[in-house]
Amino acid sequence: MRTTHRVTTLITLLGGLFVCAAGPVQAQQWASDAWLDQPVDQSTFDTYLEFFTYDTELPFDLETLSVTNEEGIRVEHITFTSTPGEVVFADYYTATSARQGRPHLVLVHGGIRPGKASMRPIAEFLVRRGFGVISIDMPEFGERDTGLLRSFSEADKHESLYNRESTYLQWVVQLVKDVGRTVDLLQSHYAADPESIGYVGFSRGGQAGSIVAGADDRLRAVALMYGGHFDRSETGHLAAACPANYIGRIAPRPLWLLNGTFDGDYDRERSVEPLYRHAGQPTEMRWVETGHQLPGQDDLEVLADWLVSTLQ
Repeated sequence: MRTTHRVTTLITLLGGLFVCAAGPVQAQQWASDAWLDQPVDQSTFDTYLEFFTYDTELPFDLETLSVTNEEGIRVEHITFTSTPGEVVFADYYTATSARQGRPHLVLVHGGIRPGKASMRPIAEFLVRRGFGVISIDMPEFGERDTGLLRSFSEADKHESLYNRESTYLQWVVQLVKDVGRTVDLLQSHYAADPESIGYVGFSRGGQAGSIVAGADDRLRAVALMYGGHFDRSETGHLAAACPANYIGRIAPRPLWLLNGTFDGDYDRERSVEPLYRHAGQPTEMRWVETGHQLPGQDDLEVLADWLVSTLQ
């Protein structure tokens, strides 16, 4: 695993949505599990894959809610059916003068109320670097809010979702299916090259992204930003929802990892490094001196260069 060290300035994008956690992490007992030490064997893992199957013949019922064209970027606000009773809200970004055959990315946000809206700066940056980007709402966030989460505070998210093991497993399974259906949609409706579709996830979208990409090998390059095994408030999850049982299965597809040395949500020594030691090759690890925040301009440049090299 290749590591790059760099000093960067603490930044906050989307004023107030992300709070940087800089400085020493308070002493506490961080949760762990047996799979972080020893992931499950292949035969056990194969049983997990059965959870993620879905009806590939189910109509998408694709609906375009609005279209905007600003500063050379076209954004289609759409909905489509993922699985029976589950409708995904998404934004599809492309350049107004987009060439055919450009690579595509599935972009997945962190665990905050606005959902996909928080990823707009990243989506627009990647479009300007030559990608088509589809940014989706995770279940229970953004326009898929069902009321399960009441305040979207850290306590609420953990009490209502992340620390309810069966509920969280169902949530992870639905997200994997949603991303799978998104890949199907990109190929069938947006002429995406099956060999040039990647995944970019931030925070919770990065943590769950290990599972998504480990379960779906059609994602040809995988970038996970500011994620890890557990965040600081998680108490446990079931084996089929543990990133440690999936991240090693991403290889030999290329994996790019970005984390902050002062991240108070995903601690380097207790959450990040223990998980990423299970990553296969090729993997590139990038550490920056930040807390938990959206990636800065320099990091996005490095990400885009890496995506170009792996998907184009």
